[in-house]
Amino acid sequence: MNKRLIGAVLAAVLMLGACATNRTRNTTNTFTPKASSRTVLVTPDVNLQVLMASGMRETRADWSEQGKDNLKRALQSELTVRGSAVTVLDPAKGLTPRQIQLLKLNDVVVNTSMQYEYFGFGLPTKKGKFDRTIGPGAQVLSGASAADYALLTRAAGSFQSGGKIAMNIAMAALGGPVQTGGTQIYLTLVDLDTGDIVWSNLASAATGGDIRNPDSASRVVQAALKDFPL
Repeated sequence: MNKRLIGAVLAAVLMLGACATNRTRNTTNTFTPKASSRTVLVTPDVNLQVLMASGMRETRADWSEQGKDNLKRALQSELTVRGSAVTVLDPAKGLTPRQIQLLKLNDVVVNTSMQYEYFGFGLPTKKGKFDRTIGPGAQVLSGASAADYALLTRAAGSFQSGGKIAMNIAMAALGGPVQTGGTQIYLTLVDLDTGDIVWSNLASAATGGDIRNPDSASRVVQAALKDFPL
């Protein structure tokens, strides 16, 4: 499993059309949020694409960078407002081998959750349970910050080209299907003391949730963190 697979799953959901929704999961393990917590915010992994008139999608590196920066700032601001001291961890800058290993392990766990908790029927041995974990040793992700939690975010979205907008207008006039795009965000909060994923959310931001725009990204983040435990 890798980041591309998570992005592909998110993109597949977008093809169905996105509405403004939150699908949260909370750990069934013992968990009590800490007051005045410290959180490592892992720089979001974002893939934004242009939706062509043909229905094909093409990744836009500039859009993806805008979305990443806007989500990072919005998440940092929202966590700070909620009383958490925030340290940013950028996977592209000087991580230790152990930190890289833990982030890859989180990718595997995220994919499993996406497959079974969100898009499948669940695992027979996990009915009524959400006890995902990246295991002991997760504290390594905090680095020198001695953080209590780590928040990891992935986002995938598509936005219409001018040609696609014209195509959709024509299709709507004929009573045919339209394809408008949208944005999906998947967030996980890891308790670094136990390694448990104590909260996750698959949030759909709909067509108007344009994370390329700072104000819109802030609204998307506020909605996505509606049931956030910190």
